Amino acid sequence: MHAPQTHRIEIDRPRKLVMLEIRAMLSPEDAAWVGEELRAAVRSFGDEVGQHLTLYDASAVPSVPTATIDLMQRTFDNPAVRSLWARKVAFVVTTATARMQARRIQQVRPDIGIFASRDEAIAWLVEP
Repeated sequence: MHAPQTHRIEIDRPRKLVMLEIRAMLSPEDAAWVGEELRAAVRSFGDEVGQHLTLYDASAVPSVPTATIDLMQRTFDNPAVRSLWARKVAFVVTTATARMQARRIQQVRPDIGIFASRDEAIAWLVEP
């Protein structure tokens, strides 16, 4: 029997969109590995890194451990990864707790959009 996949990364090259779908609660260790995979996907844009968009779809999980949010906050605040920052970032969350957690990350990067649906988030990301 296979362990459930915790996440999925999809790249939409025409729209320069990297989508990370979180399918299970991530420990800080899991989140660190997922972050490495996400950064590899971002680097695949080559010279277009920084012009890309990133969607974090956490609609399948009600919340993540506080330590995972702390790690994400530190990562978004780390000057070493700023060169990989997306032009726009959106989070899709469906619970009050997850919204509160996304707002904690937004403290470090205020331009992050927080949405209740994937369609809303993608529409906001790709608007001119």
